[in-house]
Amino acid sequence: MYKPLIINHAPKEKLSPQLEDFFHSYPQYNPAKEELLDIRPAHRWFEQLHRCVDADTYIFQKMYEGRQGPEALVEGRTLHVFSSYDYLGLIGHPAIDEAAINAIKVFSTGTGGVRLLTGTNELHDKLEHTICNFKKTESALAFTSGYLANLAAIAGLFDGRDVAIVDEYIHRSIIDAIRLAGIPCKTFKHNDLSSLRDVLTKNSGIARRALIIAEGIYSMDGDICPLPEIVALKEEFGAILLIDEAHSLGVLGKNGRGVDEYYGIDPNRIDIFTGSLSKAIPSNGGFIAAREDVIHFLKHGGAPFMFSAALSPPNAAAALTAIEVLKNELWRIKELWKNTEILLEGLKSMNINIGHSESPVIPIICGSNEKAFRLSKYLYDAGFLATSVIYPAVPHEMARIRLCCTATMKPEIIYDFIEQVKQHFAGLH
Repeated sequence: MYKPLIINHAPKEKLSPQLEDFFHSYPQYNPAKEELLDIRPAHRWFEQLHRCVDADTYIFQKMYEGRQGPEALVEGRTLHVFSSYDYLGLIGHPAIDEAAINAIKVFSTGTGGVRLLTGTNELHDKLEHTICNFKKTESALAFTSGYLANLAAIAGLFDGRDVAIVDEYIHRSIIDAIRLAGIPCKTFKHNDLSSLRDVLTKNSGIARRALIIAEGIYSMDGDICPLPEIVALKEEFGAILLIDEAHSLGVLGKNGRGVDEYYGIDPNRIDIFTGSLSKAIPSNGGFIAAREDVIHFLKHGGAPFMFSAALSPPNAAAALTAIEVLKNELWRIKELWKNTEILLEGLKSMNINIGHSESPVIPIICGSNEKAFRLSKYLYDAGFLATSVIYPAVPHEMARIRLCCTATMKPEIIYDFIEQVKQHFAGLH
């Protein structure tokens, strides 16, 4: 049996103020409740928390004391935020905030139901038309998260007679959707076209349909999928292709339309796009963009659409307006890539491991959890919020600091950050 580790609170002088608060009411291990936490993940996390307490390196779940931007107030300190999904710096944009406030005045805060029954209002219709026009597809469907959009697209359209062929670094929401649908799953090596061809060849004629799934920008590694070659293989083998645009919408392409625009690929050659409305688009929600008949079916055959509450009016209005702002303020994409180049080049000059990043998502791959925690804490103490990511979000011994550039970062702050990273690694030698 896996008994959760008992955390003996460290003396208060050893703890940072946040850890003091975090563990002040931390629940102690109760033998009577052992069955509930008698699982490997709980055992692993209790052990990890114990090590974090000893090293004073727990900096997850930092609470912002106000709006997030390139800077944020945390624990009474102004920190430079280097791990925010706000790629275009649109959080706090006056037009977007005003749209959300006006939506509350007209539609209030909730919808009173699921979309299929009593939860649809005109904001949803406008948002979906805006998304499909932006992505240049026939139709689109909005959800309360990108996670639910992936669940709806995959579990709604595929089943155990099909096979899913996915990049080994695909997002967890994709894996969960495949499991939910009971679809046999095969993986191909990350961004490896020969591996994809091999898996397609081995599964050709076995399943009813083959579904290839890749991401526009990979959320933990920052590299871009080789879409033209994937599309060619999809067409050669008669497969179906789903591209998750969570981190590439608003980031890739001259107009921010995504990975298809980045490569100059006709979007009609991709069967399904999914994406998020909470990253470059500063709201909540997700979407599916596809053919009109596919979207019409998913309104009646996609469980997350049928059985989950509708996207709230302020979120729908914020997402709708953000896309319009993006189209009118393309300078944000240019500034985002200028800042990305500064950070990429600065980190490359140190010969540290940043993988194959070629986008605003830039990992500093540390290896062990402890190394990632120490770097994150060092940067936090220096005035930078740069969060660590560990297993199961990334493979074992591939823990990292996941950096995200934004359009509104100041270049001089990026140079300061690079210098702090350099000092940290210099101190290890």
